[in-house]
Amino acid sequence: MSAFARFRRCLLFCLAIAITSAARSATPAGPDERDRKVIESLLLHLVADAKFDVTRVPTNGASIVLHVRTPEKTGFLTAGQMHSDIGEHKLPTDAETDLRRRNTPADAKPGSYDSVTASYTNLAFGPAIVVTDLTETWKGEFGVARANSFAEQFPQARGWLELYLPGYSDDGTHAIVRGPVGPWAHAAMLTAELEKVGEKWTVKWYHIARFA
Repeated sequence: MSAFARFRRCLLFCLAIAITSAARSATPAGPDERDRKVIESLLLHLVADAKFDVTRVPTNGASIVLHVRTPEKTGFLTAGQMHSDIGEHKLPTDAETDLRRRNTPADAKPGSYDSVTASYTNLAFGPAIVVTDLTETWKGEFGVARANSFAEQFPQARGWLELYLPGYSDDGTHAIVRGPVGPWAHAAMLTAELEKVGEKWTVKWYHIARFA
């Protein structure tokens, strides 16, 4: 093999590696085991929290429903919207930045608010957490009709959530989870901050902003 042929083969090989690496970096990672632990900790906390009284279902033997995929737009992740929703509470800046990064496609056009498409079907949650597609349940009018439809399908559920991929602090000890929650007559948005102590994630703070 001539020197030119060897050079050409080497060049093509390096180009193939570069293209593959670029494709991988442009493809955001889906939910992983750390996400599972964080989301499960939050949802189990809500199931057991008497203050999370969305459907008036008792906490004993109750469940909670997680929509099968992440929200389709990132408008509710902008700094202005988030800070308006949570008031004076301060979130870890690095985790908030990571929340936006993980949920925004690498090739998203400015002003499009397109969101990463990620599914939670690959995560094994405890029995109190029901992962399902709520698209049909959400069709039609807001308010009592939609709440009744949800109650009929999930009589033991204390509510539903549609969650973005969590964002993490640089040191991996704090996480932010955010997403729509219901059923209510109008839209509502949950924001939660979790802290890792040892191997366990615990809910440090959460707030639900309701929009009339």
